[in-house]
Amino acid sequence: MSRYRRAAGTALLVAAAFAVGGCASDSEPTTARTSAVPEGLTDLESESTAPADDSDTDPAPAETGDDTSLEDFLAAAGVGDALVNQLGEIGDANNYGLGEGVETSLEDRRGLATVQVTTCRNVAVAYRTWEGIRHSDEASGATEDQAAAMADFLRTEFCPHVAPLKEAPLPEQTLGGPSEDDLGGRGLASPVTWWDGRYPRASWSKACAAQTGMPIGDPVAYRLAKDEVVCATVPSATSLKEHLISVDIVFSSPVDEDRARKAALALLPSDASATKPTEGTNPDWSYLGGGCLNINFPTATMKRLMDGLEKDAEPWASALYYSDGATEDGAVGDYTGEVKQISLSTGANEPGTSGELTC
Repeated sequence: MSRYRRAAGTALLVAAAFAVGGCASDSEPTTARTSAVPEGLTDLESESTAPADDSDTDPAPAETGDDTSLEDFLAAAGVGDALVNQLGEIGDANNYGLGEGVETSLEDRRGLATVQVTTCRNVAVAYRTWEGIRHSDEASGATEDQAAAMADFLRTEFCPHVAPLKEAPLPEQTLGGPSEDDLGGRGLASPVTWWDGRYPRASWSKACAAQTGMPIGDPVAYRLAKDEVVCATVPSATSLKEHLISVDIVFSSPVDEDRARKAALALLPSDASATKPTEGTNPDWSYLGGGCLNINFPTATMKRLMDGLEKDAEPWASALYYSDGATEDGAVGDYTGEVKQISLSTGANEPGTSGELTC
């Protein structure tokens, strides 16, 4: 499946040091405990997100090596080295590092702490639960005791010290821009500059946090209608040139499928058309019993939009409909025919190796 948004933050942290995760599949979770870096996720520029430029916003970790991005991120979150080392000791003892009982370095531990800062913030805004985090870690190889030990330490010792994310002030905008960008895009795969001339910015923390999770990078939110916002994270990869190739459409209350289809098509090139919907279910590892509805949209223009971005130039876009919402553990609740959230991405969503399409 094409699930850029959910892989993006994880890929950044993998490159930074310790995060595990990736795209949804039939057998493994989208985010998980920390361990060895998976094959193919060693290039920071692949699918990462950018730190915000404003000094009032927590800088996101962007590189390893001699830079201080991890330290800066943790300092902005109120997490010092003493707490980092306490977390690292718990991680070393419970196989969240280089191997059970293997002592990690301070830099390794900062990578782990960076991942867990986001975990704390996701719990704080009710995007994730401790139960879900334990299940996710167990699905990635932790024993029940190991996952419980980490979750308990985070809940009682680590997270109480983590400061909320500071959102940058909303920028001044001049609206009234064209309905299409220079290449015929109408939102998905369009540059942030086009979005800024077309739709007013909204407060990400108020409009998106509980529905789409805490960002790792530069979050943006746009109000499309009184009851409709778009939530996204600006990719930092140079090749993507600050184009939003994955967004979430969030409604203030669930809407019918006709409204959802129109909302998705409004952000796709004019030659996009909807194919027959396909039902999806959460992968086997998810502790949530939930489902979604997928619609693929053929569009020749999308291939042209993506050709210059060095990212999967396919003549497709896709939309996953959720009646409640989607977390890193899968869909929250069954799909009911009403839509609260749409995950809109470039590329087509296809069934996995089991023949089932996963949410």
